[in-house]
Amino acid sequence: MEQERKAWELKDVIMMAILGVVFAAVYMAVFQGGLVISTALTPFGLANFGFEIIYGIWFMAATLSAYIIRKPGVALITEMLASAIELLMGNSGGLTVVLTGFIQGLGAEAVFAAFRYRRWDMLSMSLGGMASAVLIFCYELYYLNYITLDPALLAGQLLVRFISAVLFSGIICKLAGDGLARTGVVRNYAIGASADIVKIYDEEE
Repeated sequence: MEQERKAWELKDVIMMAILGVVFAAVYMAVFQGGLVISTALTPFGLANFGFEIIYGIWFMAATLSAYIIRKPGVALITEMLASAIELLMGNSGGLTVVLTGFIQGLGAEAVFAAFRYRRWDMLSMSLGGMASAVLIFCYELYYLNYITLDPALLAGQLLVRFISAVLFSGIICKLAGDGLARTGVVRNYAIGASADIVKIYDEEE
């Protein structure tokens, strides 16, 4: 019964595809926004923090999709799907974009797996985003040659990235998911069932 409950259905694939397209467009826009922020911070010597401030947005496809569907593999696949669609939309990063999507999705997926896909709240989603932040940061140490930077600067960047991950992939995705559940749009998913329980309880009160 448990295995059947966690098996993917067509509706799961459709939701993942929708979120993949939505966040691919978001990721493209965020990249441009990061360039603007970095340029604005350059006179203050803080250009390195331009992207860190909004980095958590790049983990949102993973945490939001997992929060809605609540099945193994959803966070990883949706994040990779978003990055692949982003590439098709014109991202100049090449296949590296898909690789980063895999790394980021893997971080969130690992946390949800550690909770055995049973804990879906602000904590698990925030930790999922933070795990994504750690894995992609380790990758960038060598791919972007961050390892040559001052350790204090690296620590500062990672701290800001953690805060961004908690804000966007934790808090905002949790609120967004709950908001969708209240509208009934995702009532056929696990998050919808959870919302129904709360609604029934409130009506009885």
